[in-house]
Amino acid sequence: MALRFAKITGKNYHECIALAVREDQADCFYFKSSKPNVISLAEAYVFGSGSQVLAIYDGKTMVGALFYVPEVKDGKAWLTRLMIDKRYQGKGYGRTAMEMLIRRVRRKGAKRLGLSYEPHNKPAEALYRSLGFKPGRKASGQIVAWLNLKNGK
Repeated sequence: MALRFAKITGKNYHECIALAVREDQADCFYFKSSKPNVISLAEAYVFGSGSQVLAIYDGKTMVGALFYVPEVKDGKAWLTRLMIDKRYQGKGYGRTAMEMLIRRVRRKGAKRLGLSYEPHNKPAEALYRSLGFKPGRKASGQIVAWLNLKNGK
């Protein structure tokens, strides 16, 4: 596995929006879509959240996408969304992408990395917990979890 991040540009935009999760995973996104990247890209643009959109590549193959807010505010960074295409799930891409993101935000000075997920999304919960995220309160029906970046992980 030669995983790397790349920005979404006019050259790979169509490849990114063609990625899809399984139909049974569509309800893991608050907007209930099996093709979440087109909506995520639009949200990043329309809402101007400062979200950075990165394609996840294994060699020359785009396997997923990651959306995060790179600006560290009060020592906190935020993962907006992680998606791995249905053809590439279960191969360690999500874990490796998360490990890469954790290193990236730590280098930028983040002390904590936050994210949220649907309560019924047990695979996401298992992944995030295995990486050290601690689930906490609910917000808008989702579970908010934080990873302390000061000590290890």
